[in-house]
Amino acid sequence: MRSVVIEVIIAVTLVLAYGGAVLAAFCVIDSLTRRPDAFTAADKQTKGTWVGITIACAVVMGLGVVYGQLGPQTILWLAALIGVLVYLVDVRPRLREVSGPGRW
Repeated sequence: MRSVVIEVIIAVTLVLAYGGAVLAAFCVIDSLTRRPDAFTAADKQTKGTWVGITIACAVVMGLGVVYGQLGPQTILWLAALIGVLVYLVDVRPRLREVSGPGRW
């Protein structure tokens, strides 16, 4: 019989893995729907760069859901989380400022 602590750790890991994957997928969709000139107007990297970064992060976080070895406890998953958070906290607000709120 598993310990309660182990069950809580597994539950938190699953929530982080699925939440991170959903968040990364949202960032990919959001970066794909933005106009390319909005990125340069916001003084950020090009659209292709941010689409590539968010896709790479989504792949890593998606593999964290599928394979336990790339879960939220790994450095690679944490690096992907940082990429997603940079897009959400820094890039996306500037894009919304430049091009309007859009549909999201």
